[in-house]
Amino acid sequence: MLVDRALKTALRNFSTFWLIVAAVTIPLNVAWAFLYQDVIATREIHVDIESLPTGDKVRGVDEEAIDQARSAQLIVLALEVALIPILLRATRRAIEQEAAGHVPTALGAWSGVARSSQARGPSRWRASVALSMAGFAIIVWVLASLIGHSLVDPAGDSVAWLVLALARGTALALALPFLLVGLVVARAPLDNQPTGP
Repeated sequence: MLVDRALKTALRNFSTFWLIVAAVTIPLNVAWAFLYQDVIATREIHVDIESLPTGDKVRGVDEEAIDQARSAQLIVLALEVALIPILLRATRRAIEQEAAGHVPTALGAWSGVARSSQARGPSRWRASVALSMAGFAIIVWVLASLIGHSLVDPAGDSVAWLVLALARGTALALALPFLLVGLVVARAPLDNQPTGP
């Protein structure tokens, strides 16, 4: 029943939750891809480039550049993971806005992140809700990633970096709302009603 409630909440305000997450994931991925455009343009021959003697480059890309791009991608992933608590607060704020009878907005959710919510009633952790929504989020992420990455090659090397960045950022923005809403609902007060702002 709580999983159903979490799913309905996520879908009912999906555009708001998507904007909350996309405001973080898309700019981070676009910045990474912009910095490593040449590496992304040569993505199909990375194995060949890595087998070249040290210092040899193909279209300005060598093994070191590929390693730097991979390291930077891990930094972006670490930042996205580190920002989950803030995304969770913004998601909780949007759910609280709706519970108070307001139309939740991404801007309103972000503006309320710094302010703490009113005290919540006693609550317990409902792992089944969080795990179910996490599983759903993983499925959405995998499907969105597959679709997004299938668009990179037809786009051509000159814009592949942008398509790849948008695909990665958008896939996360489509999936994370389900996880975040699941986490909020899993910790909702025992009366199952989110508290007001």
